[in-house]
Amino acid sequence: MKQDIAITPKKRISSIDALRGFSLMGIMLLHSMEHFDLTYTPILDSPFWQWTDTAVNSIIHFLFQGKSYAIFSLLFGLSFFMQMDSQAEKGNDFRLRFAWRLVILFALGYINGLIYMGEFFVIYATLGLILIPLYKVPAKWLAGIAFLLFLQIPQVIQFISLMSNNVPNTPDAFNIRMNGLFEKSADMFINGSFRDMIKFNAVEGQTAKMMWFIDVYRYLQLAGLFIVGLLIGRYGIHKSEEKMIKYSKKVLPYAFLWFAFFYAIILLLPLFGVKDYALAVGKGLFTTYANLGMMTIYICGFTLLYYKTVAGKNVLERLAPVGRMSVTNYMMQSLLGVFIFYGFGLNMAVSCSFLQCALAGLAVCAFQIFYSNWWIKRFYYGPVEWIWRILTWLKPVPLKRKG
Repeated sequence: MKQDIAITPKKRISSIDALRGFSLMGIMLLHSMEHFDLTYTPILDSPFWQWTDTAVNSIIHFLFQGKSYAIFSLLFGLSFFMQMDSQAEKGNDFRLRFAWRLVILFALGYINGLIYMGEFFVIYATLGLILIPLYKVPAKWLAGIAFLLFLQIPQVIQFISLMSNNVPNTPDAFNIRMNGLFEKSADMFINGSFRDMIKFNAVEGQTAKMMWFIDVYRYLQLAGLFIVGLLIGRYGIHKSEEKMIKYSKKVLPYAFLWFAFFYAIILLLPLFGVKDYALAVGKGLFTTYANLGMMTIYICGFTLLYYKTVAGKNVLERLAPVGRMSVTNYMMQSLLGVFIFYGFGLNMAVSCSFLQCALAGLAVCAFQIFYSNWWIKRFYYGPVEWIWRILTWLKPVPLKRKG
């Protein structure tokens, strides 16, 4: 098998990098509202500022929760196809190399998880293994598998069981254990030292994250999005500006209808008599459905704005370097986030309002946009991407651009 790697990266599809950068900015803003998993709700003396603060928190959650990671996940599946396809053109079977690449990502994710327990690279690396056997599965079977995953069947069964009183309408032992870990983490992140945080995240923090991931059935949606990304690559939509515009125009109206339908159900659940734990599960289920619609609205709208308007393209192009350095920037967000919000750092989770936390998140986004644009003009890869590439191929790879 021929193993030929490019000394310099191939020409990138800038709109896809920009979309990935957009999702990263949304992740940062959402994590700022969540104080990087340090659950704390500020109480303000002024009714006006309390209302404003609540509104800021609600708006950012509405805009980005379950959507930014969804975009990032779909692009993960697309990136898998692009890597496999690129190596296939050179006569290489990339499957084992991709598995090794996921092992490296798992290690990077675990290191990142020592800082921020809510990081997702460990999950991506683990769940991403399913893409390898699915690579050559016929497209119609892939579409069927993705559809079944998006149905969230285990969660549907759980919701129906709660509504029919077949199971107690209260959290079970799994939820109680998970919630206990999150309560312990909140106390640790407020009052503990940096060393305490590392020690907690090494095992208990990773356990809490995995329990949450299982409890909300997020693995089903992520796996489905990986497959959709693979399908987009299979049909070559990403390679053609005309195709991206065409499909964005066709899909956008249906995405709006999909989102509106399921969001209406979320609002109506209490009126249907759904309450207590069943209400929480029901909202989680239908929010997952609705988020797929809103994610699609973002992708289609972003694509049309990028390709159909000069001003839009000029602005969104600034996000492309952020997306090219997605691993570096994601890990940087963890380091900056815990310093900003945790007790051993600036302690903003406890001392600041949601509005102030949102401004801090915007400041980090602005810094990453500036830094990424500066870096990519001088180097081929982000720092962590460069290390990842070297470890992937076990060969030296140039970093600094010539000239």
